[in-house]
Formats: sequence, structure tokens, C-alpha cells
Amino acid sequence: MNYEEKIQLYSCIKRQFTDPGLYKTSRIYEWLYTNGYSPEGFGYISFNELCADFPEVFMFQDDPDSGFVLIKGWEQGDSNISQGYFHPADNFFGTKNIILNDDIIEMTQQSLYALTKILASGLSVQQMKQEVFQKFNQARQSGKLEFLGEKYVFPIDYCPDGQLVNGIITKNLNAYGKSLYFAFEKTRISRGVSEKKQYTSVTAQIPEDDVKHIYSLLIGSFPLNQPLHMAAISKFLTDRGVDRTRFGFLKMKEFLAQLNFLELKEIILGGVPQVMVTIKGLYTENKAVYSDYNRENNRRSLDYGSKSLLYRLPEGELSDFCNFPVKPMSILEEFIEQSRQQNDFYDLPDIISRDFDYARRNGTIDYYSGKLVFPCRYKKSDGTNVELTLKPSTYEGKEWFLYYVDTVVRDSKVFPVSPIKQLESFAYLGNWQSALSGLAAIAANEEWDFSDSNYKNLQILNQYLKFTFNRIMHEKKICVSQNRELAAFNTGLVDKRYNDIFACFTRNDGGGQEWKLIGFYTEFSGVMGKKLSDYFGPLPYSPTYFTRNEDMLFDFNKNINIDFERLLMDNIQHLPLGFLREQLFDFREGREIIERIGSVYDKSERIRLFERVKDIIMLNSRLSGRLQNCLKRSFEFAKKRVKYNYKNAVPAYFPKHDSIALILPLALSDDTTPEAAVVLEITRESYQVQSILTLSQAYIDARLISPLSADWLVSSKISTLHIQQDFAADDEIPL
Repeated sequence: MNYEEKIQLYSCIKRQFTDPGLYKTSRIYEWLYTNGYSPEGFGYISFNELCADFPEVFMFQDDPDSGFVLIKGWEQGDSNISQGYFHPADNFFGTKNIILNDDIIEMTQQSLYALTKILASGLSVQQMKQEVFQKFNQARQSGKLEFLGEKYVFPIDYCPDGQLVNGIITKNLNAYGKSLYFAFEKTRISRGVSEKKQYTSVTAQIPEDDVKHIYSLLIGSFPLNQPLHMAAISKFLTDRGVDRTRFGFLKMKEFLAQLNFLELKEIILGGVPQVMVTIKGLYTENKAVYSDYNRENNRRSLDYGSKSLLYRLPEGELSDFCNFPVKPMSILEEFIEQSRQQNDFYDLPDIISRDFDYARRNGTIDYYSGKLVFPCRYKKSDGTNVELTLKPSTYEGKEWFLYYVDTVVRDSKVFPVSPIKQLESFAYLGNWQSALSGLAAIAANEEWDFSDSNYKNLQILNQYLKFTFNRIMHEKKICVSQNRELAAFNTGLVDKRYNDIFACFTRNDGGGQEWKLIGFYTEFSGVMGKKLSDYFGPLPYSPTYFTRNEDMLFDFNKNINIDFERLLMDNIQHLPLGFLREQLFDFREGREIIERIGSVYDKSERIRLFERVKDIIMLNSRLSGRLQNCLKRSFEFAKKRVKYNYKNAVPAYFPKHDSIALILPLALSDDTTPEAAVVLEITRESYQVQSILTLSQAYIDARLISPLSADWLVSSKISTLHIQQDFAADDEIPL
């Protein structure tokens, strides 16, 4: 190897290994090979032989086969680099056999995000990056990759307006960046008829590995052989990165129809055509393995296959692509110290990296909402693993960062069907809106809509009844006659004479569900009332929520455990937009995002925007501290309100985990007007502050137990603004 070749090689090495130190030989070899500097290309049999011939930079310590080599500083090489003697891309730039990957090209988050918007692809930034790599390789293989005027040009995709977008790759002028730089341009080339995307359920094929992955996802969260709404299946798969269009399908129905373990059936529900999906236990001899793994671990498993069209994990060591901010690291260190688990904090980043690698090899990494969650070696008090959450970074530098350290012990109960869907799974409801109107007419006078709601559709009553049925299911209080001609449950509501109102069902012969709703009656409702008395003795019992009366009242003698940082970051989407706008007064980007959130009603888009707000808060300790101080002040004021009037601590029921909690008012912008509610989980010894609710969510969860008398939680005082902030009518806050 001559002097000029050594300069070129050293320049390439300094791009990735900027500081002198001990590095893995495999990492150095992979980096050089990726950039066109394989040892074989210089005439060496092995990497060790190359190092031995380049003592100015490489030095082995004791054993050349140890897997590590010392990279030294080289004054002559640094001098040549600073004089612009050589660019690392010179050795391979301009050739058509270039292999594009994340090690050699710089692709900014802003550029990728803008590309997703122009193409209207719906992809995340990380997915867009993989899409660019794929388009580049396709262009190279098909001969559509062009090298024009010191830049690569290749087609990516067409915009909604029919114009082609080209990718552009040039040498990176930043001396400390990667070898290449990515940009894109919108051309004047229009889509031809023959080039238009075609989606068809006849010709499109789903790879076998992806079919297995989808099957494992579904049976881990839904029951077998039970009709389910297609909308629920569609949302579930979309949230976990399954994109039907990438498999060649325009409609979700066509996509699901190609999965041979699913059965689709069209029915009329509430006067509206619906598609019901049944998961059949018919997929391969390995179905039990998938089922046991997913049900036990409640995992959203990842597909690691090379042919996967789903999410793919970042490659390389964790420390290569992930930052470890001070705040989450200090939380983990404090937990380790308090739990008296041995650790040398100096080695903690390496330990986390090894745990991530172990989780990757064993398939125990979750991917959802754009984040990666994996268990580390440290244990919670219940013996389960502490989980670490990684999140893509929206700033320059490494692409991921440690976002959250989960040390909280939670209820492990998980139900296969969403609580609000239990009633629909149990019975065909017919014209549901008409049935609700009939129930509201006979029930004791109560407001079943929020005061200025645009749609008077008995929203409160709808959710009350469905969540009450979920509680009835847990308590096994659904009554079925011996001849199975009649079923009924106590709604927990009364008529104007305080007689219990019952929901009554008859057999649904030939339908998807066993039962169908007849209506709502008391024991004095003529023929049906007589049937209730004849078939059931005693009549169905109403739901109960308390085993101890003291759980209904706030106990000032109990300790209150609260992590204000976790409370803030986990519940940012439930804080009033006006309050957030005020607190982000000196963060222009944050204010602009809040303004956009106020005009967006698409759930996925709102989630994405709130994630960006959380990034801003997470990466700015001053702003995070300001918001946490506001929560602390509001919480202390809430306790004063409860001390003055015990009714201000309102008991509420959370169907998803079948648990009781107390909710307190949070006045955030001033000390007089509650704008949200804080949830206190009740334990024998203390209260655990878990989450924040919007007022509409708080009202619905509290109304399940009894009519409300707290002066701060009144339907007439809850505006549609709070409803608009809710992600969905049936959203719940996990305890």
C-alpha cells in the first residue's frame, strides 16, 4: 500500500472513527468494505494483514486475534485531510455498483419528513429512509440510476399531482459528516398510464414470512372463532406497521381476504352494512407456538426476515445509532441504586447495548407508534424486567435516543376484546341509536350529552351502557334462562319511580352473535316485565364496584406516590391546548405544532404531532421543569379542594383493567377552573398517581359508578373543546 492509498484509507477511517481508541475489528472492516476499501482491494488476504502494513494508524495490543485493534492519530494524515487532499467518496463515487446504506449517506430528518409529505405516502421518517434505499437499489438493478454532473439521480415515486420525484446523491461537503448527502427534487415528468400504481387482490401476493407475522399479531390480541369488526382489525394492524399498499392492495378488505386464516362476512348492524372478521385457528402446525408466545407476553412481535415489508430493526450496536440523554439515564441509575441491584454506572451504556442486542436476537423487542421497547436485565419489584423505550430523534446526530425508562409495576390483566366492544360481541344490537333513545326516555332524568356537543347522540349513555356491560361480564351477572330463550342484565339505571331497568335479549338464530337486543324494560313493563319475573328469580343484580367503603373517600393519611416527569410525558395529549400554548411561549416550533393540533381531527396525525411536542419538551430541561412545576402546583391545589369538600375526589371505574381509582380536578391555567383530571390508583397503603384525563373522559369513567354530584365535573360545564382533544370516544387511560 503506497502513501497516497494510506492517505485515502485514513481519510475514510476518520469519517467514522473520529477519536483514537480501541475498536472492534469487525466494525472497522465493515465500514471500510462499505466504502469501497476492502483489504482484498489493496492486495491483502485479511484485515489483520492490512493493519500490520499500516502501523502509522493501526496497532494490535497483545493478541492480533482478540477482535480489537487500536486506532491511533496520524499527524501527516490529518494534515492532508485538512488541506482537502482527498474526499472519502472519491474511491467509489460515480460507479454504478455502489451499495447505498446508512453508514455512508447522510439523510436529514427534515428532508425525509418533507419527502413523506410531498409523496403523501403516510410513512414514518425511518420507513421513508428504507424506501429511498429500496428505490435506489431498484434503479441500479434496472438501469435507471444515472450519474450526471457529479451526482446520482434516480426515481423515487410520483406525487398525488402526478409529478415524479427524483432522489439526488452528492458528495457530502461537511468534513465531519458521512461520505454522501441525500436530497430530492420534484420534476416536471408526469406519470404515464402504464406507470400508474395498480392494486388488485387477484395478482398481489403477501410473502409467507409476513403472513406468519400478521397471524402472530392477531392471535396475540384477539380471540379465535369470534366475529370482530373489520375496523378494529384494520386499526390494530395499521398501528403496528402493516401497510396494505406496500403489499399491492388499495382496500383493507381485499388485503384481509387474502389471509387464509381470516373469514370475512358482511352483515347489517344498526341499519349499516358492516364487515365482520373471524380469526380461524387454521394456520399451519405452528399456530400454537404463536398463540402461546403472544398471549403470555402480550407482545407485538417484529419480523426480522430479509424479505419483510414490515418494520425492520436498526442494525449495528445500539451505541452506534442511539444517544443516552442524561435524564433517563439518571432515572435508571437511581432505580438500580434504590433496588440495590449491582452495577457499575460507568459501564451502564454498554450494559444497555448488550441487553438490546440480546433482545434483538431473541425477538423480544416491541415496535409500536414509531418507538422500540425492549427489556433490560434489571428487575422491578414484581420480578418483571425494566423496559427501555427508544424513539427516533428529530434532531441532527444519531437517529435514536433513549426516551423512557419504565420501572412501574402495572396490572397484568389484559382482555382479548376491547371493553367497549364486549356488548357488540355478545349481541346484535339492531338500530342502536333508537334503542338508546328509548332507554333515555324511560330512565330517570339525566343529561346524556355534553352541553354544547355538535351531535346530540347520547354519547354519555352509549359509553355508560357498554362499559357497564363489561363490568357485568366480569361479575358474571348476565342471566340466561334455562331454555336459553331470554337473556338479561341490570343496566344500573332506574326509571322515574326508581325501578331497575334491564337490557333484554332473545336468541339470534342464524346471526353472527348468539343474542339480539329486544329493548330495555322494568319488571313492571307489561309482557316483558312478566317474562323477566317468570324466567329469573331473583332478577339480575346491578353492577357493584366497591369492596371497601373507604375506597370511596380520599384518605389524607395515605402517602401519594407521583412521578411528575412521567405524568407529563405520558399524558401530554390530554392537557388543554390553550395551557400548552401558554407554556411554550418561547418555543416557536412547539407553538406552531400546537396550533396545527387544534385544527386536526385525524387520530394518527394528532398522535404524530403530540410526539413532536414531547420531543421538544424531553430535550429541553427548562421547559420540562416549567411544565412539571405547573402540574405540582395544580395537584397541591386539588388536594386543598378535596380537603374543603370531600366530594371533589370522585371515584371512577376503568373498564380496561377492571379497577377503581379516585380522580381529582386539575386547574392548570388558573386556580379556579378545572381543565383536566388526575387519576389516583388506590392501594392498601398509598395512592399511585397514574395519568391525566380530559374532563369528558373523567365524566364518563366516573358516571359508571353513580350520578355525579361534584361541582367541577358537570356535563353542562364540559365543552366540545375537551371532546375534540380526546383521540376517540372509546379511548381509555391505562392504569
